[in-house]
Parts: sequence; structure tokens; C-alpha cells
Amino acid sequence: MKDNKKKIEEQEQLLDHLIEYGGKQYIDDEIQKFDELPEMDIPKDFDDRMDKMFKDAYRKEVRKERLHLGKKVAAAAVIVIGAASVTAMNVKAFREPILNFIFRQNSTLKNKTKVNVNEKDNNVEDQFQFNYIPDGYECVKEQYLHDNTQIIYDYKKNNLYLYITVQLDQKYDNYINQSNGYEKLFIDNETYFFLSDSQNTLLFYNYNAIFKITSTESQSEMIKIVQNIKTK
Repeated sequence: MKDNKKKIEEQEQLLDHLIEYGGKQYIDDEIQKFDELPEMDIPKDFDDRMDKMFKDAYRKEVRKERLHLGKKVAAAAVIVIGAASVTAMNVKAFREPILNFIFRQNSTLKNKTKVNVNEKDNNVEDQFQFNYIPDGYECVKEQYLHDNTQIIYDYKKNNLYLYITVQLDQKYDNYINQSNGYEKLFIDNETYFFLSDSQNTLLFYNYNAIFKITSTESQSEMIKIVQNIKTK
């Protein structure tokens, strides 16, 4: 039994060696055949297609990078413009180009909107001095309109208001024309026009200007205001 078993094992080992040898020999033969094959030339058409494919892929990546960079630059520009505009908007030379640039970017407003900024003329600003204003009123706003030909002084006291409107460089005839429907008052050699309503209105002409006071204050208080207007 032992002899038979030994013979079987020897036969199996021999078979394994034969298979190993045969397989190695087959592989070597195949490698030799492959090495003996002539070198294959890549067709130019195939090479061109591969080159185009790589170039297209590169361009796509470049576009992505530029788009990404463009967004960063745009964001930075908005921040810079925003910060600069805080200062620039206080200077007329910069303010008009900035505002018009913004409006031009909106296609619906293109060629329809033009911004002109009116600056207060130093010769107009504060040229009048109001020596009498009823107690408690405070001037909260001054508006310079129509190329600085009209000034509005806005006074407030709690929920009460008092507006003084000044129309500059006006003829006396214009003053008379505006008084239609008003009560004519002649006090201390001066002519006034007064309109009593839920809000009282007083017209007065002086310094080549028409003064119009609108308020809930009484007639006497409003006349006292205009009687104490001086020029600086």
C-alpha cells in the first residue's frame, strides 16, 4: 500500500513539473512572437483626433478657471466700487458718471435715464437769516430745487410743521399773480397775502424773492416771521 501511494505522489509531482514547464515554454513562445511583430504606425487621423480631444479638454478646464476667477474679480470689484462710492458720491465729478454708469447697465433704462446732480451754490446757501421762528421749532431740512432757484426750509416741532419756501429772482408781478384767492393785508407799509385753511399760507415779497410760509401757526406769528427775515 505504501509503495502504491508513493508511486502516485511521484507521478503527480512529475505531472506538475510537466505542466509548469509546458506553460512556461508556451508563454516564452508567445512573448517571442509578440516581440517579432513589426511596429505598428498610428494613423494620422487617429493621432489628430486624440490631439483635438486633449486640446478640447484643456480649453474646458481653462474656461472653468477663468469663469471662477472672473466671479472672484467681479465680487472684489463690487466691494471696491461700493467702498469708493461712499466717498465719490460726495463729489459731483464722480457722482454723475457713477450714477449714469449704473443706469446704463439696465437695458430697460438705456437712453432713457440721465442723472444730473445739482450742487448747492455757496452764494445761495444760507443767504437768508430768520431772526424770528416760533418757540420749539427746529429746522430739520433745507432743499435746493430747480437749479437753486427755489429753497425750502422745513421746520418741525413735535407733530407741528412750518415750511418756508423762497422763490429767488422773481418779479413783483409774479408775486401778485400767485396771490389769486388770498386775502390782501397791508401792515406797516408792506403788502401781504394770507390764506386761511386747515393749513395757513402767507405770501410776502422782498429781496427780489417770493416768500411763502405754510403752517398751522396764526396769521400774526407768520407775519412776524417774514418781518424778521434778513439777508446775510
